[in-house]
Amino acid sequence: MTADRGDRMPGSRLCFLHISDLHILGDEGRRQHGADTAAILRQAVPLMNALRPDFIIASGDLISDESEESYRRLRTLLQPVEAPIHFLLGNHDDRAAFRRVFHPGEPPSADPLCQAFERGGIRFLLLDSMLPGKVEGRLASDQLDWLEGELAAHSDRPTWVFLHHQPLPIYLRWLDALGLQNQEEFLEVLARHPQVEVVGYGHVHQVRRWRYRGVLFVSVPALAFQFSPLSQEPEITLETPGFRRVEISNGERRHWLHFLDGRVVPEPPLSAIPIYIR
Repeated sequence: MTADRGDRMPGSRLCFLHISDLHILGDEGRRQHGADTAAILRQAVPLMNALRPDFIIASGDLISDESEESYRRLRTLLQPVEAPIHFLLGNHDDRAAFRRVFHPGEPPSADPLCQAFERGGIRFLLLDSMLPGKVEGRLASDQLDWLEGELAAHSDRPTWVFLHHQPLPIYLRWLDALGLQNQEEFLEVLARHPQVEVVGYGHVHQVRRWRYRGVLFVSVPALAFQFSPLSQEPEITLETPGFRRVEISNGERRHWLHFLDGRVVPEPPLSAIPIYIR
């Protein structure tokens, strides 16, 4: 992984990728629901490099078994990636193990992993919704305070927020039971800060897009196996893995979904995305 290429001036072109749910395992012989997740990531890397993104956001479930061995394999698989990667953690991750492998110079703390950075005049806030020992997620009060403080301190900057767990129900019972458990607290923070434009998340292994209270909420396909967008019970599908590409220029943002079978699907304009009704 190379160093960051440096900031661009506000209004200039910015390109980044959102990937999620890689589910890498340290054991090369293991498969998950028939998927060789390491092979999927190897296939994705040259496609991502060809897009020459300024950075990549990986929104959790980087591995599948909370082990250092799996993080070491992930690090090796990501070495050919030419853009800097900003990591979030999900329910299959482990904070201390992640820090031991990706930040060996730091204490292997189990504290939440949050990050704020700015590129091209846009603020990016990365949250840690992992709830140790649970599949569902939660944002602790001190993390919500951190989010509130970051938003208050940069009220003049358009802001994108990322987390692993879905912050709005997607109306699949089994997945909604495993989403963000304190959604209302999170949404109330966002409502106080109108500069928040987009919330991106993973966890659901499928594409969802809604507008809610003036904010665009979007998920991405997993870079692994997918979940059925229709079944009310857990069901793995054979849908192709993929990721999201975002380009921002002069205040205009465009999204594309890139699938590993070569399809590139433009996302609809904001005005055509449904408004979420609660």
